[in-house]
Amino acid sequence: MKKKGSFKLILPAIILLMLSADVGLHPVDSVFFAIAGIQDQELERLFNNIGILKTPRISKPVEIQLKDVFGNTVSLSDIRGNIVFLNFWATWCPPCVIEMPSMERLHHRFKDKNFVMVAINSQETEEQVKSFFDKYKLSFTALLDSNGDVGTWFDVNALPTTFLLDKKGRIIGSAIGPREWDGEASMALFDYLVD
Repeated sequence: MKKKGSFKLILPAIILLMLSADVGLHPVDSVFFAIAGIQDQELERLFNNIGILKTPRISKPVEIQLKDVFGNTVSLSDIRGNIVFLNFWATWCPPCVIEMPSMERLHHRFKDKNFVMVAINSQETEEQVKSFFDKYKLSFTALLDSNGDVGTWFDVNALPTTFLLDKKGRIIGSAIGPREWDGEASMALFDYLVD
């Protein structure tokens, strides 16, 4: 199955390479831009399938530092090199509660494949978050945005809100509201991103 997908990506690049000789383009440049364009189109298609808004890539990686529920400081720079699923949520938010089990299943599927899931709780106590994670048997990282500054910096106006970061730590997509994160469309997206 992966071989078919790879062939579909490479075939148009080969055709463009052959055509570039006729119009005077440098073959290496033509192939590079053709493959990059095809990859962007594929990512956009996968984002559309699950209702994620594609964000133009910015040059500067996102950096935050927050405490987890065990009192440890966690920085996004510590998990660079991974696709990061960054979810803003609260225990009192019914849509957040609805999507958490599917997030856990997504986390289990990809946790060993350059993928990190981080849930940033909005202005609740360590005890509330720990109790929630125990109740729903959640095993991904929970960080505490105790004063709401990080949520404000990300311009989070509704919960849940999810951001996807590339392996360099740059925001590449966002979603407002719950998703079926373990559905077929979501699995296809994260298979693509981690590869």
